[in-house]
Amino acid sequence: MSGRYERNPGRIVELAPGSSRDLLDLRWKDEIARVICVTLVGPPASGQDGANAAVCVALVQWGAGEAETEAEIDFGVGGVVFTVPASAIRITADYEATFAGSERAPVVRVGAFASIGSGDRHTRLTRTRIAPDPIDPAASVAFEVPPFGRAIRVLAGDQATRALRLDFFSDPTVPPPAYSVEIPAGAAAPLVDLTPDVTSVLLTNTGAAALPVGARAVFELGI
Repeated sequence: MSGRYERNPGRIVELAPGSSRDLLDLRWKDEIARVICVTLVGPPASGQDGANAAVCVALVQWGAGEAETEAEIDFGVGGVVFTVPASAIRITADYEATFAGSERAPVVRVGAFASIGSGDRHTRLTRTRIAPDPIDPAASVAFEVPPFGRAIRVLAGDQATRALRLDFFSDPTVPPPAYSVEIPAGAAAPLVDLTPDVTSVLLTNTGAAALPVGARAVFELGI
């Protein structure tokens, strides 16, 4: 394989909260697209010092010829596997935040490598956006739809008592929303399809109590 590609074929790196490192950079010399199976190596659930409550995201850029695209993919616990058709691919790891207890900010190890072929992968790919602050009653927070986003599930607070409304916007500066979904207290968080024109999802706390830090918008990706 070494005679057919250039640059970095894959690596493992250490990341601290807020840092970013390149993991993979491949370009086939003949520029003919191939089916590339990529493995993202995510941190384990726990390390020597306790839980690895790390939010790590891979920025994946790939293409062939003059056509290029990109996606943001959660590493998750242990990692994920996916395939893309490309003659070039680059992956950068970003450690966005940590939810480790007390003042501990764990350093984690992540990586990536690639092979030719589909790999018969069945991994569900997601991009999770997390609200950094509590959400007071009647307050809202917006989540930008990531590239390749096709559905969303919002997880926030105690399902038994929380109540939410999701508003879906093509242009968040021009009300009203394209459509809305109410999630009453006690109801399970639904997986809601995103129409192709939706660019932003607004979460409003319609309950009586504040939602704690860390409301999560989990976007399923169509890759």
